[in-house]
Amino acid sequence: MKAVVQNALGEPADVLKPMDIEDYNELGPGEALVDVTLAPVHHGDLQMIRTQPDILEDVGYVRRGSEAVGIVRALGSEAESQGNLQIGDRVIGFPAAGSWAKSVVIPAVAAIPVPRNLSDEIAAQLMINYVTARMILRGLRKSASEEVLRDGVVLVTGAGSVVARLLLHLLAKEGLAPIGLSRSKASATRGMAELNGAQIAASEDVDWQAQVTSLACGKKIVGVLDCVSGSLVREYASLLSDEAAIVIYGALGGTSLGIGAPEIVGRQFIIRGVVFTRWFSELSREDQAEDIRSAFDLASEMPSLFKTGGVFGLAEVQEAIAAVEAPNRDGFIFFRP
Repeated sequence: MKAVVQNALGEPADVLKPMDIEDYNELGPGEALVDVTLAPVHHGDLQMIRTQPDILEDVGYVRRGSEAVGIVRALGSEAESQGNLQIGDRVIGFPAAGSWAKSVVIPAVAAIPVPRNLSDEIAAQLMINYVTARMILRGLRKSASEEVLRDGVVLVTGAGSVVARLLLHLLAKEGLAPIGLSRSKASATRGMAELNGAQIAASEDVDWQAQVTSLACGKKIVGVLDCVSGSLVREYASLLSDEAAIVIYGALGGTSLGIGAPEIVGRQFIIRGVVFTRWFSELSREDQAEDIRSAFDLASEMPSLFKTGGVFGLAEVQEAIAAVEAPNRDGFIFFRP
């Protein structure tokens, strides 16, 4: 069976390669074998490859990929007897560790049946992006009161990304006032066209800080939802109100925050990190099910939020990585085994 594997710690382009590995021989009682149709390549996947080797000593590699859509080929005895899944079902594997492959084994409880009206391209990128957005908003509300949020403005960085566009949409839908910040004017223009009424500035403009202040219309910027981090934090910190909530969920611009303790202390900023994996441990089954229902509803309502930027075969590892990291990318990148 063909799979994309990592054999050392380093840059994804250097340490990822397609490999023929053994197919699955036996399933555990609660497992499902899924033949992968599409598997997304997330920025988070690439960051994990750079920082978390997890190389299995006995085989010398680790499989990569974290989410997929595919068809159930086989079920373990317990999963089959429960009757929640059937062979032939189209499902999202969330999570699906090792999904950059012809097939992947996942816990049956991680297999989410896909509505018929949802395309593979949307289904394959839906859950991690939507759940991440929801966890970010939960983190924001842990850090700022509803009254403060309703009286102020929330800045959303990386506004060209799927998660950021989801955040802009969800914040506006909840009656809050978001302002997006994209890297380029082209990305900002696309975002404003997709999200009718969205306000997005571009950091490539030398006066972007003045633009953000103008878009705030005199309201205080009381929160930031930031996937960029690095030096950008220093650049937007001067725009924030005292006691603003800075919610960090990525490090596309660097692994440090770019501001020092004296400024954090003096202005009483509230800094919170958010990671989507806490969804599995912190939310009840009922709340998880509600998020899944809401994700499907949104995907049906606004499919334009979930674009495809390119599809690559498992042998095209270098091309897929380059596409993910290309500036002004418009849409998600996938492997199609």
